[in-house]
Amino acid sequence: MQILITIILIKYKASHLDRSKWFNVHSWVGVQLSILLCFVLITGTLATVSHEIDWATNNAMRVAPSSVTNMNWQAVYVSATQQSQTQHFIGIRRPTEDWFAAEVIAYDANKQRYRMFFHPTTGEYLGEGRWYNWHVFFRMTHRHLMLPVKYGVPIISICAFLLLTSLITSFVVYRHWWKGFFRWPRKQHRKLFWSDIHRLLGTWSIWFILVISLTGIWYLLEVLGVRASYPDRGQVVSQQAKDNRVMPSPEVFLRAMKTVGIEFPDLDIKTVRFPSRKNDPIIVQGQSSAILVRDRANLISFDPVSGEFLTKFRGEQLNTVARITEAVDPLHFGTFAGLPSRLLYFVFGVLLSTLAVSGTYMFAMKTSRISYRQAFSKRKVWKSALSKMGFGKWLSYISIAVSLSIALGLFTGFITQ
Repeated sequence: MQILITIILIKYKASHLDRSKWFNVHSWVGVQLSILLCFVLITGTLATVSHEIDWATNNAMRVAPSSVTNMNWQAVYVSATQQSQTQHFIGIRRPTEDWFAAEVIAYDANKQRYRMFFHPTTGEYLGEGRWYNWHVFFRMTHRHLMLPVKYGVPIISICAFLLLTSLITSFVVYRHWWKGFFRWPRKQHRKLFWSDIHRLLGTWSIWFILVISLTGIWYLLEVLGVRASYPDRGQVVSQQAKDNRVMPSPEVFLRAMKTVGIEFPDLDIKTVRFPSRKNDPIIVQGQSSAILVRDRANLISFDPVSGEFLTKFRGEQLNTVARITEAVDPLHFGTFAGLPSRLLYFVFGVLLSTLAVSGTYMFAMKTSRISYRQAFSKRKVWKSALSKMGFGKWLSYISIAVSLSIALGLFTGFITQ
């Protein structure tokens, strides 16, 4: 609402202001960190389909959809205990689609995380994979540049503010912007063509820019101290679980999963998390009747020794700040409706990435002072754009270089996690 009021006020006052000044603001925020912005947009776009990229690059993740009838949690857990080096599991994840394998995340003998894959119905062991996969790479790079969260998120959030500022100023710069939905780009010359492309992509991406920028700003607020409070996840009752981290026996695990159907019958289970330290319960998470929440918003917990039911809570019971926090991820990455919404986000991510590039390109053509009648020089155009970026260019270079260096270290094993 505040954003809409701001837009209205800007529109009201626009007639009394010099549009060229608004255009300069619009261009400046789009160009200064355009390299970093493009990097963030591209990695975020690929993050929406990163599970599918992993599926395409790891045979162990693939199953025949016709062979999947339901998720057999017990079969997967028993099979995992037989295949694991240490039987120290972090959790079990249900497949996101019928052609995916179930995933168990475990620690090896060197206390490094890795993945094991199983047929979701039969529990057949299919193979393993690295913890550091494409999904982790794109997600961590996009969210905080592989840096510690308290440093990386604020840097990324600058891009969210830039996007929001670009959106607001565009309503002044492009008069009658709503006419641009079906205005096909003209081809008289390059500047006009790319200007029309920029306007067309920007008009169709208004909703997407608003969602991405506002959720990106919320991530910054979380780092700065806005913390959601959640109901207690339950206290273990057995002395053994109070004194040590305990993995449940197959019998206890089966008992707990059966109890889920009694105590939380409408829970669509997505993840089972195991104790990571003493006093930790078994936690079962998933989706229920609450909309736009992560799986963790619906929870039921059990004692890992006895399988005794401890507590449960639903997404509807969360307070306002918690509900907003839980909605941010589904809205930012498009996971709220499964594969269709993620593909929609992928398409608009491509459009937004193109929008960022086209804006920089237009600015470069203008500042390079090349007439559309003159011989076109791409080198001169981009050289002009780089010269106008100033400090933002070096911040972009350094941020991307550090991010990719850490990613390379994780990939090669030089850095462990």
